[in-house]
Amino acid sequence: MAKEPDKVRAASSLPRRDHPRGTGPTVILKDRYALFPATPLPEFDMPNAKAYACEDRREPQRLLLAYICVAELPPRTNVMRSLRGATIANALSLIDWGVIEWAPASRHCLAAVYPRPLGGRVFPTLETEIEPFDEQELIKRIVPQLLAALRDLNGRGVTHRAIRPTNLFYLDENRDTVVLGECVTAPPAFDQPVIFEPISSGMCWPAARGSGSFADDLYSLGATLLCLRTGRVPLLGTEDGAVLHAKIAKSSYGALVADERLPLAMIELLRGLLCDDESERWTLEDLDMWTTGRRLSPIQPKPDKRAVRAFEYEGGEYQTCRELALAFAAKWDRAIGPILDGSLEVWLRRGIDDKELADKVVSAIKAVTLMPAADRKPSEEVLVTRICMLLDPSAPIRYKGFSAMPLGMGPALAYMMANRIDLKLYAECILREIPHVWFETRPRYDPGSLQLDAMFGDLRGFLNQTAQGYGPERLVYDLNEALPCQSPLVANYFVVEVSELLPALDQAAKKIDPKTWPIDRHITAFIACRFGKEAERQITALNDKRPDMATLGMLSLLALLQWKMGPESVANLASWIGGHLGPVIASFHSRVKRRELEKELPRLVRAGNLAELFNYVDNTDERRKDSDGFQVAQKEYTAALQEAQAIEKGDEQRVEEAERIGHQTAGVISMMVAMLVMVLLLLMRLLGR
Repeated sequence: MAKEPDKVRAASSLPRRDHPRGTGPTVILKDRYALFPATPLPEFDMPNAKAYACEDRREPQRLLLAYICVAELPPRTNVMRSLRGATIANALSLIDWGVIEWAPASRHCLAAVYPRPLGGRVFPTLETEIEPFDEQELIKRIVPQLLAALRDLNGRGVTHRAIRPTNLFYLDENRDTVVLGECVTAPPAFDQPVIFEPISSGMCWPAARGSGSFADDLYSLGATLLCLRTGRVPLLGTEDGAVLHAKIAKSSYGALVADERLPLAMIELLRGLLCDDESERWTLEDLDMWTTGRRLSPIQPKPDKRAVRAFEYEGGEYQTCRELALAFAAKWDRAIGPILDGSLEVWLRRGIDDKELADKVVSAIKAVTLMPAADRKPSEEVLVTRICMLLDPSAPIRYKGFSAMPLGMGPALAYMMANRIDLKLYAECILREIPHVWFETRPRYDPGSLQLDAMFGDLRGFLNQTAQGYGPERLVYDLNEALPCQSPLVANYFVVEVSELLPALDQAAKKIDPKTWPIDRHITAFIACRFGKEAERQITALNDKRPDMATLGMLSLLALLQWKMGPESVANLASWIGGHLGPVIASFHSRVKRRELEKELPRLVRAGNLAELFNYVDNTDERRKDSDGFQVAQKEYTAALQEAQAIEKGDEQRVEEAERIGHQTAGVISMMVAMLVMVLLLLMRLLGR
């Protein structure tokens, strides 16, 4: 807490403020809304979205603001679709949203347009102290207003997940109406301090809390109303781990309210909203009855069963299973010792007197100890997860340092990829079926869990495959239905729909190094997820090890998108792809055909029709003709080769025959000469007598 903070008045007598209008260059959203990058509105900034002045060209008198979402976080675009143009009572209503080219970020960004609250924030910052709201003002005015907002959101099936004092605004200059702020610029509950989150959600990574339930919003509302009543934020500056430990040890109500002196009506309200047991927490109907004057039975915190003696672990003493599970999760690598040596079982049986839980722990340990020693280490790590879940069934999925709600697994993966966080821990969690362990240990049957469990089983299969279209890239799109394509090739264009992919690639082709391959793992996975099974054959070809087949697979995949969704021409992309068709051209045997292809390709590239380009370079008839011609040429070549060999072989035989005849002739002549010489010698002797 800041020393001697200045208190901000919450009264309606504050002087009227000047509301700046936009100046300087504009960025136009949907041909209607002018955004002014030179006119920031820092008093309306969110932790992960900056506010700028905005003007409606059709109604210039309206005071608007636009939030620019940061690139590293997946916004709640599915909620944006649901809330666009809808009037939500006592909440800033989303007027419109879309993707714009935002010069300050040198990329395309998502912008969300809202009406500008004229009275400013209720709490300028969490560190600020304000003048406390009067009990009657809260009961008669503030609570009914915020209840109306939650009721409208509930009717649309949308959880807010961003209810905190700094996200409450005065809609009018007289500060008569308090409204909820925006809830779409970041993953659900990402910006929420642990103080305003239920214990289970507070244990998660901020990006992995998930959309949660309306009970989570009511808890956040309870913590926020406490701040309004006291004029300050409790436990401010306390580390998250210490806040969670205090909530577990004392209950959320006990930890947050502490020694505050509250009116009886407020005690009843806060006990109902801050109840740690979600099944007993007040509902919208309970809150509605309370605002109309009907008093409900006060909810008394039900503390966890405490042990007759504490469990000692790593220098700490723990009286409840939930406290011990939190300690095990915090010091994961050392938890296996007291689990395997029997200390935990003894404590559960004698200290907690919970024989059923002790039996479950023993059963889990036996399943691991019976395994071969070589498989023991991974199994022991999963065992720690299972024990933590058994000790605290309401806790999130916890594995080593990773902690997430099942519905938060998608935003968590998107956040990790965008921020280049090592995915090893996340991949281990999926491959070792940690979500399945979590569903197994739930104390209550939930039909929706079966579907989620089966989905994670499918994702495990995708993660086990290394080909393009699978792996973690496939998971991130399956788990985030509205996540834009994360490929570096198109990341600056905020591609959410498959139909936006080719235009983005066509624009990227103007700036990209032409040697870059026009498709990567993210683009392939994005298409595989959003386009469906229709592209499976093309993706299979894309993964072929032969360069010509892989190139044809890439071209056929993009051609399929253009054929189904347009646009009519993507000349820049076609030129980019054309530079990579060398292996395809080289796959033709005919030199004449290769020259013909090289001559014709520029014309097809200029036309920008990928389907025509593909059909030309992979024409079935031409391929067959080339293959048939090659076979004929092979046969002709073989025949000519055989003939040449035969000629060569015949020449050798003739030479041998000539040599043989020559030798014979020479022998005969030699004999004849010898005989002649002998005759002459004989005649000379006879004549000499």
